[in-house]
Amino acid sequence: MGLDKKFDVSELTVRKEIPGLFGSVTKLMTTPITPKENTLRLYNGKTPMWAPFSMGEYNMIMIGCDPESQARSPQGGKDGYGVEWQFVPSAGGAMVKPGNPVIEDINDWKNCVTIPDPDTWDWEGFYNEKKDSLDPDLCTYVAAYGCLFERLIACMDYGNAVVALIDEDSKDAVHEFFTQVKEVHKKTYSNLKKWFDPEIVNFNDDWGTQKAQAFSNETYEEMILPYVKEIADHIHSMGMNFDLHCCGFAEPLVPLMIKAGIDSWGGQALNDKLKLKQMYGDQFIFTANIALPMDATEEQMDAVVEEFINGIGADNRCLVEVMGPPALREKIYVASRKNFDRLVEEGKAIL
Repeated sequence: MGLDKKFDVSELTVRKEIPGLFGSVTKLMTTPITPKENTLRLYNGKTPMWAPFSMGEYNMIMIGCDPESQARSPQGGKDGYGVEWQFVPSAGGAMVKPGNPVIEDINDWKNCVTIPDPDTWDWEGFYNEKKDSLDPDLCTYVAAYGCLFERLIACMDYGNAVVALIDEDSKDAVHEFFTQVKEVHKKTYSNLKKWFDPEIVNFNDDWGTQKAQAFSNETYEEMILPYVKEIADHIHSMGMNFDLHCCGFAEPLVPLMIKAGIDSWGGQALNDKLKLKQMYGDQFIFTANIALPMDATEEQMDAVVEEFINGIGADNRCLVEVMGPPALREKIYVASRKNFDRLVEEGKAIL
């Protein structure tokens, strides 16, 4: 099997079931090429045989040897910067213990936080814990904890962090702090390369709210972009792809994401992905958000799949985040596989 194989219903035969990061199970089908090969076609600028799924077609790993992994667990505790976290069962996640920010004045940050050294973490033990679960047919994707702006928020609380980015009396100290955080992440990605050799590494930094971006493009370019760019260059120098996890409204920041060297961005559905794909799809990888209730009808599923194929998925060159009944995922696979055959026949596929 290979790129010359046209879609056949035999591909829907389940050959393997794999556990997901959050307790879900993904059924891998008998595809002409592996999901890993298919995903890398997208990142390498080619046309995937089907639109790759952003959940379920990766070996998804959180960095368990990072002290923050324990701090954000139900056990709670302090992360490598000295910030205390509490697990919130109703939210299914952790938050910084409220009311006592580690840094009250960013100009005094050196006396308030510790700077973790990823080179001292137990990478060998963590690798040995995970190695047997890594499927060679899937890309390995490693998710990092909060990076620059999120790190500042964790240390200062949200309002103080936003002010620190724009206050002329604070900017120099923020730059000093971000320089140290950037070095922590570069060390982290170097160790990930050594031990896991992942195809995709994640950078987790929320730059928007439900209604607007958290700061202006000018502030981003001055205060954050230089550090993201250095991290991106470091990641690319090791042959890995750089994926951004950034929640909130961040449409206006996309040109600066590209300038920083980010390869792909999930983003929430509140961002107009079709518009962004039409504007920047030749430079950047977007994720299509497809969601339906678990009791969705055939007609509802067929309608959203048709909209996807006629819209952001018209060239198969996007990731797909799908939530809904299992049949929805299968329908997306079938539609995008047939779409690949059409693109090849019309000479529009990048082979």
